[in-house]
Amino acid sequence: MPEWIKLFLKVIGLFLVLLVVAGGSAYLTLRVLVPPENIKVPQIVGEKLDEAAIILSNNNLSLRVTGEKYSAKVPPGVVISQVPSPETKIRKDRSVEVVISKGKKTVSVPSVVGMEFREAKVFLSQIGLKIGCSGYIYSPFPQDEIVAQDPSSDGQVSQEEGINLLISLGFEKDSFYMPNLVGRKIGEVKALLEATFLSIGKIKESTSGKEGVVISQSPPLGSIVTSGEEIEFTVGVGSREEKSPLPKDEWILIKVEIPLGLEKRKVKVVVLDKEGSRTIDYGWRSPGEELWINSRVRGKGEVRVYIDDELFQVEEVEG
Repeated sequence: MPEWIKLFLKVIGLFLVLLVVAGGSAYLTLRVLVPPENIKVPQIVGEKLDEAAIILSNNNLSLRVTGEKYSAKVPPGVVISQVPSPETKIRKDRSVEVVISKGKKTVSVPSVVGMEFREAKVFLSQIGLKIGCSGYIYSPFPQDEIVAQDPSSDGQVSQEEGINLLISLGFEKDSFYMPNLVGRKIGEVKALLEATFLSIGKIKESTSGKEGVVISQSPPLGSIVTSGEEIEFTVGVGSREEKSPLPKDEWILIKVEIPLGLEKRKVKVVVLDKEGSRTIDYGWRSPGEELWINSRVRGKGEVRVYIDDELFQVEEVEG
């Protein structure tokens, strides 16, 4: 290679080196003498991820996702926090770090239908679920048994929402207003109560009224009562002289179960006490029927129950 070409190349190389050095010096001088542009960080909390990125880009900033969190209030894909905070001044082209919502944390819904309410409550609390709304309904299922749920067992639900339950009250009982039975004979009262599916509770005695007649009742007239409820009575036993006390009267309630069979059975009751013997005819009764017999026994005695003229049951009273 000719000498003049070598010399020319050396000059060109030296020129390029000087040009790079001069450019670098100029850049450093500008960086030192001219401060970089600071930009206010915009508010992007509450924005969707793609919209937040556009907002930052328009302000010469970039976005960097640093994490995700479950949130019951913020929909998925929406910014729930940012660093730096809004209005903070940072250099151009810096990144803003954000945390994105994952939405509500949901769990698979278990089936609690058929469980007793208290059992279901404990079970749900153990897996981190709560009970939302509880409703009650009369049904053929046992009382306090869960008959329906929302969501169903194949769904998803957030821990904050919980599960709504429908709970059985059992069979619906008939309810009605309590009639006035004061002044009626206790035997007549018993027949009336059987017709309304009420039962006789405690029977107290009083010498202030006529013998065998109801003096007071509880619940009183006009009260709301339901089938199966027990009604208490005070029954008169007639006047008694202190000098010559009469034998004590006692009312006893006897349950008689009519034997099973194909035909009705004839029932009668014989009461033996201080007054002698008296027979009460209860007529023909169906097989399997439960018959409640309420009898007054004066002093020591016994009540004999006959079915088809055969002794079936005996209740003794000490008096």
